[in-house]
Amino acid sequence: MSKCVESGVLVGRPFGGVNSLINKKLRHVTETICCHERYTVIKVLNYLIVNVYLPCVGSVDRLLICSDIFADIQSWCNKFDTCEVIIAGDFNCDLTVSGADKVFDCVLGFVSANSLIRCDS
Repeated sequence: MSKCVESGVLVGRPFGGVNSLINKKLRHVTETICCHERYTVIKVLNYLIVNVYLPCVGSVDRLLICSDIFADIQSWCNKFDTCEVIIAGDFNCDLTVSGADKVFDCVLGFVSANSLIRCDS
């Protein structure tokens, strides 16, 4: 990826990514658990906050990347099993149409396995 960023018309950060901002008032009760290219995991008090950016449609090995991301996130959820989990970000798939996208199954599998609820439904 660094070669793509350092050359051509797209210079800088053309591929998106994740960034999580924490209010200064909460910084003393905040712990950065994991920073990855496509997700971050932050613990604030008893909350595990996951910020995720999944690959867009047409990306090479998209489903494999998404599966790996959710497997990694699941391992963090298992490690911090006493925490409430909040996951947000850019899933780059339509979560309203079942079967429209293979990533849909990946996301819903994670939601179901962790007894999460969607805030938009």
